[in-house]
Amino acid sequence: MMTNSNWQKKRVTIKDIARAADVDPSTVTRALQDSPRVKPATRAKIAALASEMGYVPNMAARTLVNRRSGLVGVVIPDLTNPFFRDLAKGIEDEAAKHDFRTVVNDTRGVESAEREAVNLFLELKVDGLIVPMARCTEAYYEQLNATVPVVHVNRDDTPHHVSCDTVEGSVLIMRHLFELGHERIGFVRGPAGPGREPKMYAYRRSLEERGIDYDPDLIFTFDGTLESSARIVEQLLALDAMPTAVFAHNDVNAIAMIHALRVRGVEVPKDISIAGHDDIQLAGCVDPPLTTVQWPMYELGQQSVRYLYALGHGQTPREAQLPPPKLIVRESTGSPA
Repeated sequence: MMTNSNWQKKRVTIKDIARAADVDPSTVTRALQDSPRVKPATRAKIAALASEMGYVPNMAARTLVNRRSGLVGVVIPDLTNPFFRDLAKGIEDEAAKHDFRTVVNDTRGVESAEREAVNLFLELKVDGLIVPMARCTEAYYEQLNATVPVVHVNRDDTPHHVSCDTVEGSVLIMRHLFELGHERIGFVRGPAGPGREPKMYAYRRSLEERGIDYDPDLIFTFDGTLESSARIVEQLLALDAMPTAVFAHNDVNAIAMIHALRVRGVEVPKDISIAGHDDIQLAGCVDPPLTTVQWPMYELGQQSVRYLYALGHGQTPREAQLPPPKLIVRESTGSPA
């Protein structure tokens, strides 16, 4: 078994590559950084030797020399949700264009786990943080700004954020349900977090503009789990008068509810209409295909990296140019029975 001391003895260093290439160690360093000060043929030779010898860059040493780690910490609430997977892919692809590498931590939407993730990233000396749908307060992140730049995703109550128009997207769903003839519409809110709730705001505003009284009995809470969606269905069925339609928190919640309703003999949309939010890839493949709002998740990830890069270089970030939310009408919604 290889001990830590043996591993350290066998680790290939800049000096090892320099001896093999018969050049100065500083030349190796510049070559591995693609410096134009090193001839292309020499860069190619050194790169080949580094690969052949199994050289692994010393991140701590690079951070001390450059005062930059080249790392971006990404705090993801739920990597099992395709929404966040697409977002993370956009972040990773754009980060590579700026010579960043991403370190991702799944916090399961728990505030204490989010704080632990941030502390870990600070220990790694990351050059910035990207935090989609943060659970910690803005005051907490404000304290970090003096140490590391932070960009929030879809948290428009913060000074540095990249966001889609959640209110407009939610209004599109409500308007669609009204046009189908629904008036008794249930709403599923997401896990509690700091800041305002744009979907709830849009839901209540839409009811008010339609002259429909707000009914707290039609409000349900999704905690991110499939079991939570099943419980919501039980609560729906226990009502004296079930809503004719439900605006789910997101597509995962909506798809799980459709399944739970089918198990209990309730047909969608014949007995109740279900609409989601996000337009994940599975939304058009379920039975029935899901009516939802399309969000540019991948582009959100790209724009968050561009914003962070500008902050880290003392520039004024440009306002993100994102496509507006788009209503995708499929077969999970129909006229009330």
